Amino acid sequence: MTPYSEQLADLATTEPELAAQVMGVRNLEAILRWAPGAGIPISGFDLVQQDEYGFDLFLPLPDTRWLVFGIT
Repeated sequence: MTPYSEQLADLATTEPELAAQVMGVRNLEAILRWAPGAGIPISGFDLVQQDEYGFDLFLPLPDTRWLVFGIT
């Protein structure tokens, strides 16, 4: 899996504003605090279990795209 710092660097090349917003987001608690302020309602989240410890958290962005976080 690509390290989060590298994923942020890649995101910053195409979406610098979004990358700046999520740069400090490092865990589920931080995602839950950040998302509502960014216009992403928690009711729109989709959590998909990948295995015993891993989840993918899909967040619907206001412009119809999705932001996905891998959570372990």
